[in-house]
Amino acid sequence: MRISSIEVAGPARDRDPAAINRLGSAAVPVRLYLPAEAPWATLVWAHGGSFSRGTLDWPEADWVSQRFADAGVRVYSVDYALATETVKAPAPGNDVAAVLRAAAEEAGPLVAGGASAGAHLAVLAALAQADLAGSGIARPADALILEYPTLHRVQRADAAIAATTARLPERRRFGAERIAEMYGFYLGDPAAAAAAGAVVAGELPPERLALLPPTVIVNADADDLRASGEEFAEQLRATGVPVVEAVQPGTVHGYLNRPEESDRARADAQETVDRFVRELRGILAP
Repeated sequence: MRISSIEVAGPARDRDPAAINRLGSAAVPVRLYLPAEAPWATLVWAHGGSFSRGTLDWPEADWVSQRFADAGVRVYSVDYALATETVKAPAPGNDVAAVLRAAAEEAGPLVAGGASAGAHLAVLAALAQADLAGSGIARPADALILEYPTLHRVQRADAAIAATTARLPERRRFGAERIAEMYGFYLGDPAAAAAAGAVVAGELPPERLALLPPTVIVNADADDLRASGEEFAEQLRATGVPVVEAVQPGTVHGYLNRPEESDRARADAQETVDRFVRELRGILAP
């Protein structure tokens, strides 16, 4: 495996530096993971962190990318612009979309993916790529992989999930108030967000979601956000998008970011990557 740092031209070359950044980065930092042998697919991967945290050194970015590269996948791990007081949606997703567009120039199948909030950004990037493909500018993503995604500002109630998460420590919970605060900070002023074209993936109409490629979703077991992943899977199926859905037993949200906690934690994380690889090979098989 070879690992290198590169930059991809971003969407914000003409951005006013004094304004709230809703465009993205002029140059998007990327960590590129090249497998030892010729890759059978290219993955653009976005870490999680509630849209406002995370680095390329997080295990959810670095450890996961190394495991995909070990399995023969070329990985672009994206250091997208994080939401702050001066950076708001759709800037983070625009950065991921810019990297996906650049990665589409590589030979072989193209995959978008991410974890938690990064999974949300991966969905938006895949839709942006589908729009380019519809205009004849680029090819679409061939598959989408989502790990414990958050895709809705308001989640449907699920008594079974609530029962499994009731005893978790508060830092592991995603109640309605925390989810609302996360999206509120990411989107910022509603009028400005709407004017900039910021959207929430799970609120998009069926005709938009129908543009997504075959999708694999892995949810954590005891995770409030599991309700969002399961609802999104239903939304996609209703539009005709093929979906493979699974739950990693005995896990909580963010477990890909903690593979060193225990042997069980490492095994859960590795099993998840292995599942994604297995399902991708089935989707991408000629």
